Amino acid sequence: MGGLGSGNWYRWDKKTTTEEVRRVDIRYLRKQGLLQPGYAGTLSWSRGGEPTGSINYRVHADRMVLTYRSRAYDEEWQDIEETVWFDRTPCHYGGERLWFQCPRCGRRVAVLYGLGIRFLCRHCYQLTYSSQQENTSDRMMRKARKIRERLGASDSLFDPVWQKPKGMHWKTYERLVREERQANDASMLALAPRLRELVAEEFF
Repeated sequence: MGGLGSGNWYRWDKKTTTEEVRRVDIRYLRKQGLLQPGYAGTLSWSRGGEPTGSINYRVHADRMVLTYRSRAYDEEWQDIEETVWFDRTPCHYGGERLWFQCPRCGRRVAVLYGLGIRFLCRHCYQLTYSSQQENTSDRMMRKARKIRERLGASDSLFDPVWQKPKGMHWKTYERLVREERQANDASMLALAPRLRELVAEEFF
């Protein structure tokens, strides 16, 4: 469970982000050696240790074919077969880089997202990155937590930074503690107006 200072502060105007939906990343597939022509396999996703879906795929020299079952809202399940064509661009130091072509718009992309029935690019689904929706408070919280992680402190912004990590110079430690405190204070200051609104809504 999260709370103020220990997790993401919920925003009612938040849009769906790329991090929240199923994704097929061609960079991951290539790194794992899963894009050899003739290869067939299964991609699966989970959240909190619980499975959330899977698809089968076959690889050809110029395309990948996705097969899976899906449905929209209360409609019946459908058997889907989606062909995703490859695109290639030369690298500066030789070789080539492999891309997907979005099945809808044809855009050259590295990742396809399964928000609806089809796997399409983020532009077709109008998805944003989490960082694009961050306000000042979000950014400062993220900065403070990044510093706290480096210092070996807890994720909660209310907990003090107790001790210097082994091997870290005192000068570096003191600088990071100051930066964490500045970011922490800035996040709370930016969040204050929203907190006042929530308190007003609660009592009035």
